[in-house]
Parts: sequence; C-alpha cells; structure tokens
Amino acid sequence: MRLRQSFWARLGPQDTEPPGAVVERVRLAMRCAVEEHLGRDAEALQRQLEYAQDLESLWYLRPELMNAIAAHCGEAQARNCLMGLTALFRDHHPGAAASRFGRL
Repeated sequence: MRLRQSFWARLGPQDTEPPGAVVERVRLAMRCAVEEHLGRDAEALQRQLEYAQDLESLWYLRPELMNAIAAHCGEAQARNCLMGLTALFRDHHPGAAASRFGRL
C-alpha cells in the first residue's frame, strides 16, 4: 500500500476544478483587467472575451489585451498585467509553462 500511495503522491494533486470553472475564472480576470486598465474604451475586446468559448480562445486573446493595455497605460504595466493573467493558465494550458510573460 505504501508504494501505491507514494506513486500517487508523486503525480501530484488531482485538478478538482472543473474545466468550465477554469474558463470562467480566467475570463473574469481578463475582463476585470480590461475594465481596470482601459475602462469603456475597449467594448470590442470585452465582447471578444465574453464570446470566447474555451480556454484556448482566451489564451489567444492575451496578445490583443497586451497591445491594448500597452497603448493605453504603457508596456511595463501591460507586462505586469499579463504576467498575472498567464499564471491563471498554468496547469490548464500547455503554452503557459513556456510563456515569456510568465518569466518576466
């Protein structure tokens, strides 16, 4: 029994959050970032975030969000924002581990 327990312990904890909950959590964080940094100037981006159906769609909206925040608030603030958002994708999207925004 000990061997089996140590084997499962090495695999790490199981992800208990349902995929739909992850998508909604990431979507909410991205929408809050838009509101905080861009206000009402980004209705089109808010719509894109609202209509994104999965984590993959939200992942590919990150560069657009980065560009919009950088144009409005500066690149340093945009990078800080994206670092936090990219962290939300970790363990749920393969690109998050290798993202340059996650290492900054």
